[in-house]
Amino acid sequence: MRRLLLPSLLALLPLLSGCMFTVPPRDNAQWTTTTHGVTVHWRLVTPGSLGGLTSSLGHRPGDLTTPRYAGTALVQVAAHEFGHCAAGRYIKVSPNTQGLDTYNSQLFERYAEHYAQLYLRECGDSLRPLGWYDLSAPTCREAPDPRRLQL
Repeated sequence: MRRLLLPSLLALLPLLSGCMFTVPPRDNAQWTTTTHGVTVHWRLVTPGSLGGLTSSLGHRPGDLTTPRYAGTALVQVAAHEFGHCAAGRYIKVSPNTQGLDTYNSQLFERYAEHYAQLYLRECGDSLRPLGWYDLSAPTCREAPDPRRLQL
């Protein structure tokens, strides 16, 4: 009996000890934007980590992006994550895999990546149309409406 109980207790130890750690306040690097009826809660996280949506169907989606990206890469990631929120909000799925790499050809990545490509074509390397503070001037007046994405 003792031999069975000890491994179970050891497996629970990380969960119990986890409450000893404190998480820094998230308000220092998060903000909320609404673009074309899609509300996104953005939060910068530790470099090297990247999260996704915290809920489904666009109800309070939260996007986690990391400061390790710069320039076009950050814009592409942010627009892609916005695309996930828009897909949830407007219940969009893309059948089109044209021009997508293996990862983005997956069913639930397609729409977000097509939106990111459209965003980069129309708005360039500026995050301002998505509600971010950005010194780069956009090449569009507003972010493309995700409902007009034709696939």
